[in-house]
Amino acid sequence: MGNGHHHHEVDYYARNLKTVSTIYNLTVYPNNLPIIVNGSSAVPPSLFSANATGRVTPLGNFTSFEDSIEYFFALALVPAPPAYSVFSNAEVVEFSSGCPEVAASVAYLTTSVWSGNASAPGPYLSTLKQIAFWRFDKNGAVQDYDAWIPNLNDWNYLAEGKLDISNPLVQAGEIQQLCPLIQQRCTGSNQQYTDVNQCVSILSNKTFGNFDEVWGNNVVCRSIHVILALVNPVEHCPHVGPTGGGKCVDEPYNDGYFDDEALFGRPEGQVFVCDKKGGRGWRD
Repeated sequence: MGNGHHHHEVDYYARNLKTVSTIYNLTVYPNNLPIIVNGSSAVPPSLFSANATGRVTPLGNFTSFEDSIEYFFALALVPAPPAYSVFSNAEVVEFSSGCPEVAASVAYLTTSVWSGNASAPGPYLSTLKQIAFWRFDKNGAVQDYDAWIPNLNDWNYLAEGKLDISNPLVQAGEIQQLCPLIQQRCTGSNQQYTDVNQCVSILSNKTFGNFDEVWGNNVVCRSIHVILALVNPVEHCPHVGPTGGGKCVDEPYNDGYFDDEALFGRPEGQVFVCDKKGGRGWRD
C-alpha cells in the first residue's frame, strides 16, 4: 500500500465496463438525440479521449474525437420510414479487462419499431452485434477502439423494412430517396451535385454496394455519410459527392484494415494488449 501507486487501486474492471456500457446506452433512442442535435458538446465528459481514434469494420476508420462520437451516436438509429426502427436496448453481454488500459467486449443492440414510448418498445425486429477491443487513457477515457459488426447486411435487411438491396429496382428507389437528402443537407459551399437529376445519374453509374463492405466508392457508403452530413455537413458532404471525398472511395483491403501503426500510433500488436508491469504507457 505504501508504494506510491494508489492510483492503480481503482477498480479498473468496473470502471472500464461502466465506460463501455455508457457508450452503448447512448446509442439507444432517444438517448442519442441530444448528441445528434448538439454534437460533441452533448457527449458526457470522460467517455472519449480528446484524440480518440478507431476502426469499425466494415465502415472504415474514424480518426478524431468528432469522428468517433459521430460514428457511435449520430449513426445510431432514429425512427424514420419505412421501418421506424430504433435501438431499444443495449447490453454488454461479454466483457473482459485484464488491466487498466485494455478491455474487450461484445454488445447486443436490440432493434425494435419505435412505439413513441421508450419504456414500452414496439415489435422486435433484430439485434445488432458489435465486438470491440478498447484502449483507455490514464483517466479511463477511450483512446482507441477496434470494432467489428458481423452480418451487418443481414441486420440491415431485418431492421430497415426488409428491402432487398441486391434488387436493381430497390437500388434505383434507394438512389431516388438518397439524392434529395444529399441536396437538402449539402448546400452552399458544401453542395456536391448541380441538382437531384445529376446526383441520380452519377450514383446510378456507381456500384451499389452492401452493408457487409460499406467502405468503398458505392451508394451504400454515401447512404451512411448522408446521415453524418446532417450533424457535420462541412466534414461529410464531400463523402457523399461524386468522388467520395477520400472516404467513400475504394480503399484497398490490405491497406485500410491493417494500418494499425498509422492509425493508432503504436506498433502493430501493441495497441490492444496490456502494457508491461510498471510501465503503463498511457498517452496524455
